[in-house]
Amino acid sequence: MAELAKATTTEPTGEPGRRTALLDEQWCIGPKMHGGYLLALLAQAAVDELADGTGPDDGSRAGAAHDVPEAVTGTFLRAPDPGPAVVTVDVLRRGRGATQVRARLDQDDRPCVEIALVLGAVPAPGPHEGDISPAPVALPPFERCERRPVDTPDGRGGLPLMEVVDTRLAPDSLGFLSGRPTGEGRLSGWAELDTREPWSPVGLLVALDVLPPASFDLGLTGWSPTMSLTAHVHAVPAPGPLRLTQWVDHLAGERMHESCRVWDTDGRMVGQATQLAAVRR
Repeated sequence: MAELAKATTTEPTGEPGRRTALLDEQWCIGPKMHGGYLLALLAQAAVDELADGTGPDDGSRAGAAHDVPEAVTGTFLRAPDPGPAVVTVDVLRRGRGATQVRARLDQDDRPCVEIALVLGAVPAPGPHEGDISPAPVALPPFERCERRPVDTPDGRGGLPLMEVVDTRLAPDSLGFLSGRPTGEGRLSGWAELDTREPWSPVGLLVALDVLPPASFDLGLTGWSPTMSLTAHVHAVPAPGPLRLTQWVDHLAGERMHESCRVWDTDGRMVGQATQLAAVRR
């Protein structure tokens, strides 16, 4: 299922708060599911469960309109395989301004990913007086950046995710591929869904985790599995490719802290994320 909307669909079981999922192998990094995809699937399950009327209510029932994952914190316990999984959604509070939810993905009766979410209404499209937001990172045009291949030259396995997310690194972020990283610890580029479907607020959770580890630009080319990721979604993106930059904030021993920012084609920062990852030296 190349379409992200279809790949993040879950089905109700008839038991409140319990849904089934089919983890799509196209949304993998190597043999395991992509972390951002798993966050998106869980967030969409939470939105769908709200639409079904599940959970406590403060009396307003306004939570039914809360379908934007304004804040998501995910803890990755083990990497699930493509195939069937079970999602449990626990609506903690439905309020007028926001709804708080907890969701978990299990596979073979083992917990794999757990998230806490703050869901809100679709934000107003235009800026307000006094808003503060960083300017977009400077990049060559999308068309002048080369698409990342599905196959990796180092024999570590394929990247099926690159078939469904058109990810293009800026030329000055490609040095690690030839053994000449800049040493800054930053990678930047573009991302657009291969189907050219618009990025949704839920889809931004994929985009905020789609770039390679920024530690590659430090010469550390071992993979860096995510342990915890917190994403904030600020706005519904304008149509077109997203502009991304990701950098290492702190690296010590076997742990790394990364930050990521994403802008849409209107130059608005529509999302940002931080993550704690393990470092494989």
